[in-house]
Amino acid sequence: MKYLSLSLILTALLAFTPVFAQSSRTNRAARGAAAAAAAQEEPNTGVRFVICAPNGGSLPNPLYYQSGEEFKRVRISSRVPSQRIRPIGGEIKFYDKDPAAEAAQDQGDTPAARPARTARPARRGQQAAAALPEPYLTVNVPQTAGSKSICIVIPTDNPRAPQTFFLNEAQFPAKGVHVINLSPRPLIVQTSTSGNFSDIQNAPIGVFKRNEGVTESNSWHYTSGNHGDQVSFRLCTRQNRQTNGRNSATLVPFKSGKFIVSERQSQINVVVESGNTLKLISIQAAN
Repeated sequence: MKYLSLSLILTALLAFTPVFAQSSRTNRAARGAAAAAAAQEEPNTGVRFVICAPNGGSLPNPLYYQSGEEFKRVRISSRVPSQRIRPIGGEIKFYDKDPAAEAAQDQGDTPAARPARTARPARRGQQAAAALPEPYLTVNVPQTAGSKSICIVIPTDNPRAPQTFFLNEAQFPAKGVHVINLSPRPLIVQTSTSGNFSDIQNAPIGVFKRNEGVTESNSWHYTSGNHGDQVSFRLCTRQNRQTNGRNSATLVPFKSGKFIVSERQSQINVVVESGNTLKLISIQAAN
């Protein structure tokens, strides 16, 4: 009887295993389909946002923006840009509360019954009668930003009026390393593929000018080499020093190290001035 019971248990386990494996495959397929559907919902063009906060500060998370007849949520954080957002009339309006949920409350609906991420606003006729609330933040997108761009947001004392800088992604390909100088000091970037700077290469990076924005003169790009190559670098400023009664300009590094060339994503390094100190803030941007 003992052997018969054991045989029955093994038979039940073997019968259950294919069902369990099929269920796991079904779950994985469902998750893959959901991820693919979410990717298809995101636009191929538009603006991605990322925060650089050398002096602290942040934006409310999440924020809400209009996409067609829906309001979607977005989290704007540091290092990794957000999903793409298409401007409407050359600007993007962010709300710190979901306008669709507020409209539902005004109409006596239950917000909990609506999806949080893609809650629909009131119908067009109702939306015209009930105007949208005042946006928390409105970002004007310049024509020079291109069809794909990254907006660097730097918080100020007024959280509703941060500084914004646009990078045209056609000029910042998703490969290699880029340096953007947003400081008032000229920089020199030194690179060495040997690692000991016996093959040193010097490249100047000009100062940032507000009326010109991010240009080739105040940025630097390293897109040569192969995937996985390591390159030593130094970021330097010129400082006047007195030697034997004479003033001379000396290159003084404020940041040094190594970076690895990647063909799948770019590392965008933003140099900002905080007080009398230069800071380097890195952003990882993939396609």
